[in-house]
Amino acid sequence: MGNKYKKYYFLLFMLLHHLFGFWGTSAWGQHTFKEKTEEISGHVCDKDGEKLPGAIVTWWKDGKIREQTLSDENGRFILSATPQETAGSFLSIRFLGYTEKKIYLSAGKRNYIARLTENSEQLGEVVVTGFINRPKHSYTGSMSSISKEQLQKQVQTNLIKTLKQEIPGFELTEDIVSGSDPNKIPDMILRGRSTFAEGDRTYVPLFVLDGVEVDVTTIFNLRAELIEQVTVLKDAAATSFYGAKAANGVVVVTTVPPKEGKIQTDYTANLQLSVPDLSGYRLLSAGEKLEYEKLAGIYGSFSGKDKTDIERQKSYFSKLNRVTAGVDTKWMNLPLRTGVNHSHTLAFTGGTRQIRYNLTGGYNEITGIMQHSSRQSGTLRVHLSYGNMDKLLVQYITWFTFSQQNDVPYGSFRDYTALNPYDSPYLPDGSLNRILSFNKANPLYEKSLNSYIRRSSSQFAATLRVRSCLSPQWRVEGMCSLLYDKGGSVSFYSPLSARFVFNEASKRGSFDVSDTRQYDYQGNIFVVYNTRFGQNSAHTALFTAGGNIQASGSDTHGFSAVGVLSDKIDHESLASGYAEGAHPLGGRGESRLLGMYLSASYVFDNRYFAEGSFRYEGSSKFGTDNKFAPFGSLSAGWNVHKEKFMRSIPLGLLKLRISAGYVGNTGFTPYQARLAYRYHGRYVYNNQVGAMPLGMFNPGLKWERTLKYNAGFDFSLFDDRLSGSFDCYDNITGNLVVTMAKPPHLGFKEAKENLGKIRNTGIELSLRGRIYSGNNGGINAYISAAHNRNRIIQISDYLKNKNKQAEEKGNSRLPAYLYEEGESMTALKVFESAGINPANGKEVFIRHNGEYTYRHDYRDKRTVGDTAPVLSGTIGLTWTWKRLSASASFIYRLGATLYNQTLATKVEGSDPMENADLRVFHERWKHPGDKAKYKHIGVREYTPPTSRFVKKEYALEGNSFTVSYVFPPMFARCLRVRHVQASLSTGNFLYLSTIKRERGLDYPFNRIYQFALTINI
Repeated sequence: MGNKYKKYYFLLFMLLHHLFGFWGTSAWGQHTFKEKTEEISGHVCDKDGEKLPGAIVTWWKDGKIREQTLSDENGRFILSATPQETAGSFLSIRFLGYTEKKIYLSAGKRNYIARLTENSEQLGEVVVTGFINRPKHSYTGSMSSISKEQLQKQVQTNLIKTLKQEIPGFELTEDIVSGSDPNKIPDMILRGRSTFAEGDRTYVPLFVLDGVEVDVTTIFNLRAELIEQVTVLKDAAATSFYGAKAANGVVVVTTVPPKEGKIQTDYTANLQLSVPDLSGYRLLSAGEKLEYEKLAGIYGSFSGKDKTDIERQKSYFSKLNRVTAGVDTKWMNLPLRTGVNHSHTLAFTGGTRQIRYNLTGGYNEITGIMQHSSRQSGTLRVHLSYGNMDKLLVQYITWFTFSQQNDVPYGSFRDYTALNPYDSPYLPDGSLNRILSFNKANPLYEKSLNSYIRRSSSQFAATLRVRSCLSPQWRVEGMCSLLYDKGGSVSFYSPLSARFVFNEASKRGSFDVSDTRQYDYQGNIFVVYNTRFGQNSAHTALFTAGGNIQASGSDTHGFSAVGVLSDKIDHESLASGYAEGAHPLGGRGESRLLGMYLSASYVFDNRYFAEGSFRYEGSSKFGTDNKFAPFGSLSAGWNVHKEKFMRSIPLGLLKLRISAGYVGNTGFTPYQARLAYRYHGRYVYNNQVGAMPLGMFNPGLKWERTLKYNAGFDFSLFDDRLSGSFDCYDNITGNLVVTMAKPPHLGFKEAKENLGKIRNTGIELSLRGRIYSGNNGGINAYISAAHNRNRIIQISDYLKNKNKQAEEKGNSRLPAYLYEEGESMTALKVFESAGINPANGKEVFIRHNGEYTYRHDYRDKRTVGDTAPVLSGTIGLTWTWKRLSASASFIYRLGATLYNQTLATKVEGSDPMENADLRVFHERWKHPGDKAKYKHIGVREYTPPTSRFVKKEYALEGNSFTVSYVFPPMFARCLRVRHVQASLSTGNFLYLSTIKRERGLDYPFNRIYQFALTINI
């Protein structure tokens, strides 16, 4: 920054320090500012020689602070000590964002230069668990972490996608239906599926933000600029603090903490262009589509002379005239646009050694590539910190977030891909062509109406954390938090919409309204005792005891209204009445949880370490006979590189780890085991309103518990040129809560019981390497790989019967997941096919006894593979040269057995009245003797799930490519700022797969182009 502004900032900082008592007497010494010329002086600068004004310079002697001062606007500092007094003492120099530097003083030397280096990983030496942080060198749990620098190298979409890129074993279920819908939170899995519990987001890990358990939506809206580190805890040893809720793993997110020093202002802006990616679609042109209709027999044989045949021929030639005239409408492009997305983050941080603060605000706006879809979110966060880790530390964090989203109200993208290209969307006079071929409605008409789908949410959270060191051995830590979430949605469909065409006029148009309020109170307290003993303090022991309490609840309301007089009306109060037979909707749920925790760990000579933990927890969600359940873990580790016999081997790290333990799952609705009633106006007897039980009372319902085994090692070779980790695991989940059929005389068809068991085994590998390093830059690479095998050990008779009923009725074109013992939860079952008979274009099936037949029987289905990949992971490369850097990251999936939905619905299962994939025209059977992949082109019957549409997928996705440049200090000084960095990125830039299918059925996928600018003032 310019000298003029440096002076003002410096004076302001001096004033703040004076107000905070920085220059008065404190617990750590006397501090006086001397105006006269002193004996010892120096300069503080960064590695490039850039002056650092406001650095804190502390003179330590005999274990006490003798004097403390600040570097001035030129980075210069002066101490009152003489060179003779400084012998045997040292200076500590600290500055925001830089590693603390110690300079040992020597007698006779008067001037010193302190060159500070940026501190990029302040949390690098500890494992952040969300409760009590643990030293990384003796940590026995399985975990993966993402630093702030890793986050900055990714194209900024959302944190969930970054987890997929950086964490081995963390999967996002590929969603070819929702594509890049900005309002769709993806389904995620960590180390396999572990429950039969019904509902959305069944396998979502537990998310913890700054010590507070939050919903995945909060993490989805969180900007990367706010995050300091993300830690994913995987095994029982790592998740022991969360025993009852850790079956699906724990994701701990730590936001940027306040840092001492002068006031610093950071601003980051991102501008994105979101471009539709339609590369998965290969539809027929107008001429090809008309010829397909002709071959499919829609227009008859062209030899008939009755009225029907003549009308068909007229229709054909009318369309042929349009094709000849050049009509070839690209319907897919009409609802799409190039989205312009932008985000902004502004942060202020600073303070003294005793009092530090961080104030951050952010705003993000995403414009969806389908018109009318969008998402806006904002965050305001305050973080105050008092004291230090050695005595008393008090932290207060509060944040407020909001989000608003608009979804597509006029149909899905597949409505456009199904339209015929020889139809024009507009009439010659420019008005909409309301009715298209085959009496199909023009979706552009629906798009022109004022229908909307709007959702909003706001969230407030406050956390108070206190850490008090009573003595060098004893400390107490406690935390309490409040989380309040309010959300709502309103859907309006215009009375002019085609969905009401058969309704009477007074019941056209509708409103659907709902709102939700949720709260969560949490509190915990821990007492920690640590001690060193033995010769040279070789033995270290740590004991922790504590407890936690949690209360949460939700309250929802909603209703449906019909009868809207005008397309312009946009408020539900103007509807004429409630929907016929409708009643107010909603519900209330409350749950309580109480837990107690004990753990002990032991470390010998920093080589051998062991840990044991025990948690006893109770929840109101379970039966009265089984409210409480025990959880615990045992783990051990060995720092092999510390052994004497390893000194001649170029190993910087070799740590072996092993663990076993129980964790639980409480991701259920509150009243599955309790007796509850619903009152209704239909239940009236003797002028009294009656009630009906909602479910069968089960006081014996138990907790789902997962027994987790994990073994692994971390290593570093050749001066950290190659580093990584390897883990193998075996997780068995028992007491699964499943639905059981009940005898009719009980009055309930089904109830919840504990009967079921699932096993997940797998391996995870992560490697990082420095390919080249030099004075001006280097090249680094990383690769990760994960494999998971899922097996159902036991299920209930009810699920078996449901599978059988579904198969007997089976008339679906797509295979359904069937839960069977010994199989995976994602096993793919289809009929085995011998191909298409060249003589007649029919499919030939192979029965279980090897017999060939044209008929299929559900009992002949066989497992052909698993939809989960055999191996998945990421590949990345980073390159730096002076101030220029570039990075690229890729995601790969190998060996998944998938069913090609496009073949089942747009090729062989296509409707000749709708547009279809090119293969319907070029690869279906047409004449006797044709050796074709697909059935007779004129056959419209559905094809049952067949092995002909099954294929192994080997896929590679280009996730992110970024080029960034840090401007020279001279340029920054011209702008009167400290630091300027700009970057250009592209996301979702590549997709290669062995399976050719349509992707983005209801909402297309996109490609992202991003420009980012970071300014530090």
